[in-house]
Amino acid sequence: MMDRFLRNNTVVKILSAVLAILLWLIVQQSDETGTQSGLTAQPQQQLEKNVVVLYDEQNYYLVKAPKVTLTLRGSYLDIMNAVAQGDAIKAVADASKLGVGTHEVPVYVHGAPAGVSIESASVQIELEAVENREFPIELRMEGKPGEGMVAGDALVSPKTVIVTGAKSALNSIDQVVATISLDEAKEVIQTSVPLTAVNKKGDPVQGVRLSRDRVEVNIPIVKPSKSVPLRLQFKGDLAPGYAVQEVKQSGTVTIFGTANALAEIDSYPAPVIDLTGMNKTTKLTLKLAQVEGVTEVQPTEVQVEVVVVAAAKRTFDNIEVKVTGLKAGESYKVLGTTERVSVTVEGAKSKLDALTAQDINAFLDLTNQPGGEGEMRVQVNSPNFVKTLEVTPPTLKLEIQK
Repeated sequence: MMDRFLRNNTVVKILSAVLAILLWLIVQQSDETGTQSGLTAQPQQQLEKNVVVLYDEQNYYLVKAPKVTLTLRGSYLDIMNAVAQGDAIKAVADASKLGVGTHEVPVYVHGAPAGVSIESASVQIELEAVENREFPIELRMEGKPGEGMVAGDALVSPKTVIVTGAKSALNSIDQVVATISLDEAKEVIQTSVPLTAVNKKGDPVQGVRLSRDRVEVNIPIVKPSKSVPLRLQFKGDLAPGYAVQEVKQSGTVTIFGTANALAEIDSYPAPVIDLTGMNKTTKLTLKLAQVEGVTEVQPTEVQVEVVVVAAAKRTFDNIEVKVTGLKAGESYKVLGTTERVSVTVEGAKSKLDALTAQDINAFLDLTNQPGGEGEMRVQVNSPNFVKTLEVTPPTLKLEIQK
């Protein structure tokens, strides 16, 4: 309906005439006002603009980007047109030849449309010297992996970043962080993560440039695991005249299970090695069984080498005999001329050469012994693969007093 109405030539002519009359009345009113006052009032409009500062960005840092208020003068129509095209108007301050400090710099305007004059003012510009500083990259992992999974050791590449900025800005940096989410992850996370320089409150530090804006991160998502030493167990005696010099094995195994179960395990048991009758160096393959709380062990087999050599003997004299197992309120008295013994041991020569008297523990166990006098056998504890052959004297007589 409206479209058909506007296509009517008669209607268009009438509207044009009305608009012309209105414009004539406005001009007449303006002329009369100007004549009566004796002045010509020129319209004006203020426009706030960000100032483009030209400066040496390689060596200086602009502390704060200034703004300026421009005054536009001209006809109403020209001013409205200038405001509508405001992006074309540029306010520029040239500080390219200035150094460190605060400077008053005039603002020049570019892009003013025809028919409009623009007045500007000067602005204060503060420049600081630019510095470069290297920061380690801190990885922040948020959230938890999927059920039964844990995050392994993360790999970050590169490990450091160069930050460029004013000294004051660099001093406010606490860390350069890369933040990544682990929520419900069930497999390795390999991605590129953005970097942010933050202050002690964790807020981003403004006005600094990073030599790179992202970092490569690799985080394995695995079942809980733990590396523990292998606990070897032995039984039986070697053939007479032989001794174990050493036992060679791989060292540690990796076990998998719940975090609580793994926390209770400090070593992993291997099958018992039978030394009975062994008279030469022997290599063994031991299959590792799963123990309670462990869902998997790696490797499942370990190689063990028992190094067997000819046995040697050594005697340690003047070994103090200690007493254990006394009940509360009891005391004892050795009945005889000595409380010390000589101990002869057998083992590999290299082991015996390394022994000292402090490694030989001679003792009397009085646990469950009745009071009064009695003859007690001297017992000896010695290091692994060192065998006690003889104790002189083999017994001590003592009196237990209550």
